Parts: sequence; C-alpha cells; structure tokens
Amino acid sequence: MGGSTGREGRDTIGRDIRAWIGSRLIIADGSTGTALEALSPGIGAKGALLPLTRPELVEELHRSYFRAGSTLVETATFTASARSLERFAESKEAGIGDPGELAYAVNRAGAEAAVRAAREAEATAGEPRWVAGSIGPGDAPPSFGMATWAQLRESYLPQARGLADGGVDLAIVETCQDPLQIKAALAALMSPEGGRGLPFIVSATVDASRRMLAGTSLAAFVAIVAPFRPLALGLNCSGGPDELAESLAELASLSPLPLCFMPNAGLPVSVDGRTSFPFGPDIFAAKVGAMVRKHGIAIVGGCCGTGPAHIAALARALAAEPSGSLKRGAPVATPAERSSARMPALASLYEARPVGPELFMIGEKANVSGSAAFGDLLEARDFDGMGEMALEQEGTGAQAIDLRVAHRGRDEAEDMKELVGLIALRARAALSIDSTDPGVASAVLPLIGGRALINSASLKDPDRARGIFAAAREHGAAVVCLALDAGGPARSVAGKVSICRKLYDLATGEYGLPPESLFFDPVVLPLATAPEAAAKTLDAIPAIKEACPGSLTILGLGNFSFGMPEGVRKQAEAVFLDMARARGLDAAILDTAGVPPVAAVDAALRESIERRVAEGK
Repeated sequence: MGGSTGREGRDTIGRDIRAWIGSRLIIADGSTGTALEALSPGIGAKGALLPLTRPELVEELHRSYFRAGSTLVETATFTASARSLERFAESKEAGIGDPGELAYAVNRAGAEAAVRAAREAEATAGEPRWVAGSIGPGDAPPSFGMATWAQLRESYLPQARGLADGGVDLAIVETCQDPLQIKAALAALMSPEGGRGLPFIVSATVDASRRMLAGTSLAAFVAIVAPFRPLALGLNCSGGPDELAESLAELASLSPLPLCFMPNAGLPVSVDGRTSFPFGPDIFAAKVGAMVRKHGIAIVGGCCGTGPAHIAALARALAAEPSGSLKRGAPVATPAERSSARMPALASLYEARPVGPELFMIGEKANVSGSAAFGDLLEARDFDGMGEMALEQEGTGAQAIDLRVAHRGRDEAEDMKELVGLIALRARAALSIDSTDPGVASAVLPLIGGRALINSASLKDPDRARGIFAAAREHGAAVVCLALDAGGPARSVAGKVSICRKLYDLATGEYGLPPESLFFDPVVLPLATAPEAAAKTLDAIPAIKEACPGSLTILGLGNFSFGMPEGVRKQAEAVFLDMARARGLDAAILDTAGVPPVAAVDAALRESIERRVAEGK
C-alpha cells in the first residue's frame, strides 16, 4: 500500500495529531529517564526537576531524537505529578514549596522545552513534528488502597494543566498498572481545571501472564479504557519485543483503536554491577520493525534501555521499501480484522464481560426492592452477608451484579460505598450501581476499577439524567436509560422511542458518551394488570435500536411477572425473555438462578403466556 510523504502528505491532512494517528506511521522517541541519566550522571530522582533546573539539557535530548528520525517525542514529565513531586516541594529544591505549583511549573517547562525542539525539527523537515505530554503511574495504585481516585485526580490536575499550557499536542498516560489510576489521570485531562480536553493515548504495562499489576486482563483493559475514546491503546515497558510479542498480538486482536508500542531493549541484566539492556539498535529495530508490519502498529518507539541510536535504526528499518507500505508518513497497514465495531463490554477489575452475541445477564438478587433477604441484611448492617449474597450470583451465570440499597431513613451513598468497597476487589462480574441519584454514582464509581453500569437515567427528572451522564463520562461507565418521563412509563411504541431518542441525543451530544454505552429499557409493565403493554414493549426493542443506532437494549424481567402466582413467575419470565431475545434484546436484569431455560417451561404455560402477550389480554 503506497502513499505520499513529505509536504504533500502534510498538506493533505494537516498537522493535527488526531488526523495522523491510525492513518500514518508515527515514530516516537526512546527512553527519556535513562537517557537523561546518561547526559547527567548521578542525577537520580532529581531528574524529575530537570525541565526546570536544566531545560537546555532536556531540549537537547529531544533534538537528538528528532535528528534520529522521531516524529513525536515525549516530555520529561513521567514522574511529575504533584504527589510524586511532594518531597522536592517540601525541601524547596526548586524554589517552589507547594507541590501543585511545582508540578505545574515542571510540566509547563517540560512541555515548552519539547515544543521548542519540535518546532525547530518541523521547520527543518518541512513535515509535522509532535509532542506528547508524559504522565506516569506514580507509586500509589488506588485499587490496592494506596491512594484514592480523588487524591490521584487532584495530583494529576496541575500536571495536566501544565502540559496543556506548555503546548503539547496530546498526552500519553503510560506504564499503566491499575485501571483506577488511568481513570484518575483521564479525569484530570478532561477537566477544565486540568488538561481541558487534551487528546490522549493510554499505554499499559503487563507481566508474563499478560495482565497489569492490578490483575487486569488485556480484554478488561480495552473494555475499561476504550469508552474514554483515546487516540490509541498500547503497551510499553514491561519487557522487550520478545517478552511482549504475545501480549501485543492479543491487544491487536482486541483493540478497536490504533496501536502504540514502545518496548524495552530486552530484559535488563546486571553487568559489572550496572543495569544493562541486551538489545543493541540493530537487533531492536529488526524485532520491533517486524512487529510493526505484522500488527499494523500506528505509533512505535522505545522504552527503557533505548536511546537515539535505537530510534535511528528503527527509522531506517521502517524507511522506504519497494512497496512503500511502512514508509514514514505513509498509511499504516492496519489489519482488516481490526474493526471499529468491536463488541461492547462491561468489566470487573480483572475480566471483560462482552455484551453479545449471547444475552448479557445481570443478577437482580442484591436489591432491597426485590429481595426481602437482602433488605434484612441491610437493616442488620451485615454488609459482609450482603456482599456474599451479591457474589453468589457469579456462580449462576451473572455477568454483572445489580446493587440497590436505597431504603427510607438510610444514607444510600454511604451504604453503597460500604458494599462496593467490600466486593470491588473480589468480583469477577461487572458491577451495576442501581440508583437514580447522580450523587450516589459519583460517590461509588471512584471505588470501581472495572467498567460499571449505572442503572438508571430517565426523563422523569432531566437534571438527574444529566448528572448520571456526567458521572458516566468522567468514569467511563455505561448507563441504563428508561423509557419513562414525568408522566410515568411510556405506553405506546412511539412514546417509548421518543423518550429513548431524547436521552440518546442528550447522552451522545451534550455529554459525548459513545452510543454503545447506552442500554435502553422500554419498560415492561405487569402482564397481570397491563396485558396490552407487553406486546408494545417487544415491538419497541427493534424500534429503539433503529432510532438510537449503536446502542443496546435491556429489560428488567421482574416487573413482567408481578402479581402472578409465585409458582409460575419465573417460568413466565423465561417465556417473555425468549420472546424479547427474538426481537433483538441485548441484556436482562433477572434472577439468574431462578429463571429456567425456556425449553424447561411447561408447554401449556408457555403457549398461554405467548398468547396473552400477543393478544394483549
């Protein structure tokens, strides 16, 4: 696949990095920290202050990478969050005693040094050169209780603001070990007080089991981070190209987004008491270049142990070939199987829970409104018992667990925080926060490393719906949207579709949520008291999917059988669920242990339920 380079390519798509990533191969730089250590021996941890104390040294490192062939460099700010710089602020080594002010100053100076080098290189080359603001993980993963999401977000805010004010083109949140840390950094980048919507890349580091330090699988990493709409997803550090080969192949098969890859120069070894990396420039370039070709990587560079010589060798390896397929500035050879239409998913901290092609089942038993036993445990403040009851549903097929604790006279937010705090690290299923109060969602989502579902938003209270959508955007959650307004549940198909479309426009337009983050519930009424409504609910399922493209549909089954004899309720739900699935239903909230397969339902009862639904009486 050929493509133009140079001024023609630049003029065609401009210099906005968002237009290049995924359409043209971008060569990033190599190590920053170890390279600066080589330029300033013995600097150690004080290297974090170099953008302020030795900006000329930092700028020269960036220049050396641009001369080597990089088209993008990262700022020397990997360890420059306010939390990471606290010790330097306390000692006032940089003359700034406030950690936030120091973080802002370091990041702005680091960005400005890189931008100066980039503008110089751009003028020389006649082609775009970019700067990515580097944001590292710090040393306090929140999923392990070493910090809170709020503390990390606060720490990242001045870093993100400094990078934005310094003129970077994008940010790279890299060497990520904990999804909750990623979410905190992204919240800071999106905040008006931080990065003000700066575009970003997210790059994880994984171990030999292809999991992040928090135990997060690559599938869960994609499910959790993709809804934030990064420009690319990637891997860096961890190991060399050999150690990361399987992880990269897995990520390539999972990610709907362009790939970023920055491995080490092999696994470090000790030589004469000093850390050394085994792969020289040519070996590194040959190995990484082959991986670029195989997986259609969009952004490639190096991490620990790599320097300008490694990047120069990599640039040569990826330079003009007879086919021109991987020429710098030429189109990326993205594998055909990498599609933007990947299956949507929720996730626990550890595992992705894809929605489709089979019905996505959400357990309903951890709900004070539907389970007297669960309510009794709440009254007794037996949160351990509540947690066990919730998690038991994993063994009965629940891919997510609906949690509802709202009870008159109790603090819903505190009760939900207590329960979620007990099970978030134990659950393998995703969590569904069943509350219409955006304050509850905002209080609880910072405790969840996975990708949660908020149940629910409606037009009964548009302001609450807006609060729910805002919380979902900040934390990357999905939302159940009910076909319900101030007049109650919509009765007609047209009414259900109208409400859902209004919620769809609000969520995707005003709040920028991806359509696949929205689960629309047409709301089924009890067959015993409103038999005419069941068929309209079924008809609404495909109508909503057509009116709200890319979205999903969901039903809470318990309401359908309300008022029926206990002996037939679960069988009736099984029949209605089968009818709904035939109309395209994606997910259901149900008793995963109690609702039988439809084939096990008494034939006469099944015929009776189907007839009543069809006839509406």
